[in-house]
Amino acid sequence: MEKLSFWNHNAAYYPWIKKALDRSGAGKILDAGCGEGALVRYLRAPGRQLTGIDPDPATVSRARQSTAEGEDVRWLCTTFEDFAAPRGSLDAVVFVASLHHMDAQKALRKAKELLRPGGRLLAVGLAAPSGPGDWALECLRVLPARLGTLLRRARSSEELGLSVSYAFPGMSEVRALVRRELPGAKLRSGLYYRWLLQWTK
Repeated sequence: MEKLSFWNHNAAYYPWIKKALDRSGAGKILDAGCGEGALVRYLRAPGRQLTGIDPDPATVSRARQSTAEGEDVRWLCTTFEDFAAPRGSLDAVVFVASLHHMDAQKALRKAKELLRPGGRLLAVGLAAPSGPGDWALECLRVLPARLGTLLRRARSSEELGLSVSYAFPGMSEVRALVRRELPGAKLRSGLYYRWLLQWTK
């Protein structure tokens, strides 16, 4: 595992992802929307095979420069839609702030196809508040989130040169999609304006 050289609202959940994957014993892991590869490097461990994909050539080039490809790490410049792998060949598929860049329904369905029985789908996502409950939560987490951001000197995705989209779905859309596509999934809100999803095939 490589120590992170930065912190932001996405990296805040890397330990959560690592803990979930360590518990499941995941060996073959796909990071769909890997950017410059920070999560892949963070998850490196003996016996793991990690693949990071991203459609942006510049960020994939940076990932390759930071970590050379080998038996345990592979980088591909491709969309998740075009990513090719045998059905049931992966132990885990991870999305960090990337699902809203895709057709989320198609992405979740493809992830399910790629996972082996018992495989894990993990996602850290963004959504706009959909109702009074969501707005109340948004208000409650503003101050602690800002405090954490200041204390940790967060570096935004823009500062890191990563692709950013602010076209977020509504949280009600996310809940409905998860209920429909991932029965039994665990979906909850995180402190840093993110929702967290776990599902086992």
